[in-house]
Amino acid sequence: MLKYKCLMDGIMNVKNAIITISAVIMISFWYGCGMGAGLIGNLSTERDSEKITPAEFDIAETEGKIMVLISQPGWIKTPVDLRIALTTAINLSFTEKAQIKKDRLFEYSQILNTRMRLPEEINNEPNAVAEKIGAAYVLDVQIMDFDLSTFAERDFFNGLMTVKACLLDASGKKVWPQENEYRSVTVQIEDEKGTIETSVAKLSAAAAHCVTRYFYDCKTIRFHVQEEKKELETYDF
Repeated sequence: MLKYKCLMDGIMNVKNAIITISAVIMISFWYGCGMGAGLIGNLSTERDSEKITPAEFDIAETEGKIMVLISQPGWIKTPVDLRIALTTAINLSFTEKAQIKKDRLFEYSQILNTRMRLPEEINNEPNAVAEKIGAAYVLDVQIMDFDLSTFAERDFFNGLMTVKACLLDASGKKVWPQENEYRSVTVQIEDEKGTIETSVAKLSAAAAHCVTRYFYDCKTIRFHVQEEKKELETYDF
């Protein structure tokens, strides 16, 4: 039984490593070339490419460490740990586009170890974890929905991920967004060729972009991504 558990733990670690690497490659490609798959407006004019969507909260103007705290409800069953993929993707987005130095961010393993040292009743409380780990700000991200299904061929996937996020200071006071308690976003993939790991990585990278784009001056043609699920338009008749 112990050998079986060790084997399963090893398999999960390999899967999580693949997702982490895939997420890094995905975001680096998007941000490095500026014309990655999923970015809208590739054929825009040079003038359009100069337009900027201003930051709602310029996180580069802050001081102190920033912790990305991902919560995944127990009823959302996933083939891999989404918290690792999302933490990696959001951290990379902060460094690549928001110009946040890596030493201001925490790896998922650091956050997990900190939570394990706290009493169970408070190890999911943003301000409690922030105080223990030494974070000045907490990006509180909650996974609200997740689904991933494959076709008969088993290498084409449909997937969906919904997250909501807010930025808190160390005391637990919300500093973003201003108008609502959270900012929600849903991303999806359809007929995506790949594996479970690459599909999760793509969803995580898209969700990370859709959350972090509000924290820096984002080029307007790169603000939206193809994976972002649009709200249905309503009409009065």
